[in-house]
Amino acid sequence: MGIRIESLSESMREQVIAKIAAEDAERARRRQQAAASAPPQPVAPEPDKKRVRETTVRAAKRREPNRTEADYNKSVLESKGRYEALSLRLPGGSRYTPDWLTLDNGRVTLHEVKGSYRFGSHGRAVTAFREAVAAFPFFRFVWAVQKSKGVFEITSHGA
Repeated sequence: MGIRIESLSESMREQVIAKIAAEDAERARRRQQAAASAPPQPVAPEPDKKRVRETTVRAAKRREPNRTEADYNKSVLESKGRYEALSLRLPGGSRYTPDWLTLDNGRVTLHEVKGSYRFGSHGRAVTAFREAVAAFPFFRFVWAVQKSKGVFEITSHGA
């Protein structure tokens, strides 16, 4: 997910829309140039409509928090968190998407929520979290582990 255009200031929104329009125009121009210089392509058979529809519906589904993440948002963040609203590109080239983002008086806090059971992916999540804390010192990071329903052990890092 990302930041919604509606949440930006009006001047920033206009800049983003202008940038997107310029990029779209450039892509269209390149496509026209490529089509004019490319040899004609053979016509592909029409895809199975049922399969295309299922794929489209699956891709259009919005990701939603699991029970632990939803419980954290409700009990700790008082339902003020934005789920996977930001994705950070880490120095090594990978990405880190925190579970929740909150804004407190203009201060961005990124929350990572884990259940009490340790999955195999837990180690990779800890590594990405630590790398993000080191790479983005201007954000406040929170690591929360659920101890029991509604009870979380919370560790704060960064700003």
